[in-house]
Formats: sequence, structure tokens, C-alpha cells
Amino acid sequence: MRLLSFCFLAAYCCAQPVLTDVFPSSEFASHRARVMEKIGDGIAVLQGTTERPGEQPLRQSDQFFYLSGVVEPRAILLIDGKTRRSTLFLNPRNDRREKLMFGPSLFPGPETERANNGIESVLPRDQFKDVLAAFANRTLYTPFHPEVLGSASASDTIALERATRDDRWDGRPSREQAFLARLKLALPKAEVRDLDPIVDELRAFKSASEIAILRDATRLAGLGIMEAMRDARPGMHEYEFQADAEFVFKKDGAYGPAYFALIATGENTFYSHYHKGTAILQDGNLVQFDYAPEDRYYASDVTRVFPANGKFTPRQREF
Repeated sequence: MRLLSFCFLAAYCCAQPVLTDVFPSSEFASHRARVMEKIGDGIAVLQGTTERPGEQPLRQSDQFFYLSGVVEPRAILLIDGKTRRSTLFLNPRNDRREKLMFGPSLFPGPETERANNGIESVLPRDQFKDVLAAFANRTLYTPFHPEVLGSASASDTIALERATRDDRWDGRPSREQAFLARLKLALPKAEVRDLDPIVDELRAFKSASEIAILRDATRLAGLGIMEAMRDARPGMHEYEFQADAEFVFKKDGAYGPAYFALIATGENTFYSHYHKGTAILQDGNLVQFDYAPEDRYYASDVTRVFPANGKFTPRQREF
């Protein structure tokens, strides 16, 4: 036990805060600069995701990651279009989470400032209200739509928000709508606009670095499909193909799946989002394989159809 405690202490003392290595800080700075060009003298404010419920890895929301590269829970980013400076607000250091649970994190202080994340100022989250008050007469941009995390698209989260809001036995607003209401209380005279259309438009045009990751994600998807094709034989369950691909995805460093495994055989192929995965392959079946990885916050989406026994019938080949 003494040796184990020493190992924990050594790791804690020597480890440095870790920023994402997906892109250099200049890439995220360029994303923020493009937002500044769109908002003029206004400010943009957005919040990062929360801690995960249960034992789940933290995955930052798409919009926040695109503009900061910071993967910390409950972070807030303020982008000032007038001064062309950005401020990151972080929770204070949590010794227990660092020493005994998750390892190094980012928090306000010289360590984070030295990490050179390209963001001009890092402050305690508790100071956000006071800093925000200085922008009382400025146009404020913030996301209106709910956050998008792994294995989801914006349309999915918007549909869930609408269903929850319209449910007479639920009716909760999204976290973004609650944040929006508090921003309006803090800045009652400010004009508030939706930041989502601006960031969505910017994200539609990929940099060379982004394209390289997308190509790598697609390469991984292809390798996963080929592994499933090599393993295919009558008598297997559909879920076994998912295991083939997931091994390839994770072995090559993917964060996880870009969406749930759509692997269907026989009559199940009629349903575009069938994902039970429990059917047994029959001789002569086709396998519809739609499964791909999320690689460093970028996703691929590839579908292929192949024969369960390794050989197309003439009719299947023609089809």
C-alpha cells in the first residue's frame, strides 16, 4: 500500500496539464478568429459539457471543442469580437479527481497559462458573472440548440429536446435554453443572437488538418468492414460483426463508434436503422454493414453490403 501511495504521489507531482493533441493551438485560434469576423463588435459565449453520469469518459461537445480544444467539464468560453481576445473560465483544481481518479486536468493558474492553449486569458469560473457584466451593451451570441456529443448528430439532439419540451410529464428545457435564460437575466439590455448558424457554416468548410482526420476515420471504417467480411460465415450472430469492427477501431486509436452499429441480415436489411444485432446469418443472406468510428472528434459514415457465405449469387451481384 505504501508503494501504491508513492506511485500516485509521483504521478501527481510530475504530471502536467494536458491539452488535446488533435490540432496545434493555432488551429483552434483560427476557428475563433473566423467567429470574431462574423460577430463584429459582439461577444460569443458558450459552455462546455458537464461531467458524465456514472463511469463514462468525458467527451466535449462538438461546438465547444471546435472553438477551444479544451476537454474539461463545465468550462465556459467567451470570445470578444471587438478586442479579438478570448477568455476561458474553468473550475478550480480538484485534488481528489486528479490524484485518485482521472489524472491531470486544466484549472485556473500559471500551469494552464504556460500550456499555451492559444486562449489569451484563463480565469476561475466563479468570475464569469463579473466579467460578463462589462458587456452589458454588446450583442451577445450563444448556441440555441442542445450540445452534440459522440454518436449523435445535431438533428438527433434537437429532436430529443423538442420531444422532452413537449412531453406533458417532463417539459424540461435544454441546458442551453437554461443558460440562455440566465444570460438574459445577467445582461437584460443586450441583444441575444443564435451562435449556431455561424459555427455550423464555418464547420462546413474543412481545413487540411480536418480533412486528414476525416480520411483517417474513413480508412478505419474500411478496415473494420474488411475484418467483418473476412470473418463472415453462416451461423454467426449479427453482433459478432460489430465486435470485429470495434476491435479494429479501438486498436487504431478511435475514440469510439460514430453511431450505433447498423448491421442487418435477411429481412432486417429493410430497416435503415435496425440495430438489435441478434439475428443469425443464414446461407445465402446478404449482410448490410453500416458502422464507422469517431476519430479525434471527427466521424466517418460508410456502408457496404456483402454475402454471408463469401460469394454473391448472380441475382445478388446484379442487385
